[in-house]
Amino acid sequence: MSRSDGDGTPFVDAHLGDAASIVRRERRRCTDERTAFRAFRSAVADVRPTAPTGRAGGPPTAEALSRTGQSASLTAVRREYRRTVMAVPHYEAEYGDEYADSVAAEFGEAVAAGLTGDGTLTPPLRAAVVEGATASMRERGEFVSLLDAESSSLAAAGAAVDDAVDRLRALDDRPLSERSFADLARLRAAVVDVRDGLDEAAARRQETIRSHGRGLSDRAPSVETYLYADLPVDHPALDALASARSLVETALVRVDRRSVATL
Repeated sequence: MSRSDGDGTPFVDAHLGDAASIVRRERRRCTDERTAFRAFRSAVADVRPTAPTGRAGGPPTAEALSRTGQSASLTAVRREYRRTVMAVPHYEAEYGDEYADSVAAEFGEAVAAGLTGDGTLTPPLRAAVVEGATASMRERGEFVSLLDAESSSLAAAGAAVDDAVDRLRALDDRPLSERSFADLARLRAAVVDVRDGLDEAAARRQETIRSHGRGLSDRAPSVETYLYADLPVDHPALDALASARSLVETALVRVDRRSVATL
């Protein structure tokens, strides 16, 4: 708690705003990618596949290949992938890889070999690409839902912190030295109630983190690791709740000391 607001109360939720911005940015990127894969899937479905030609197991005929060494159908797939998936605004900043690496990451090495080799778009290969694009869309959609839950969880943690700080301010309406032992006992009970509210909020946050883990794919070891690696704290919501709880514990110590002094 190195910063304070205007009235001197320590600024306990310094990183929650940054965390919320990161979640919004990631959601926007994920939505853009889902839209791009939908457009790519639609475009691939319109590309006419070419059945293998020549002897069984042999290469396609020269007429089936374009000047790049690939069939016109594979060239069309490459073009559509670049026009959609590789054209999202954050592609270079987030990925920056080439076509071959990108399709390998999304569809697997076997499909990528078919898309980048000197062959043609066979019906099975086209079906695999469509299936892979559908899976990529589904993964993004699931992650968007997870990000929505994360956004709500951050907002709830922030609200709990704000409520705790506001309640502490309201309780600190007159000096402890002017309170009777009975007044101090009532004050202590009120402060403990504030602490209990923070503990409940922290428990809800922990459950959200656990639910993220149950729904997380291979994107990262944890959602918080993936999202908040650039923040100075690993768990911005729990950090804010813990900082607020530290304020409460300090208040309790002060109340207890004064109570003892009145005996």
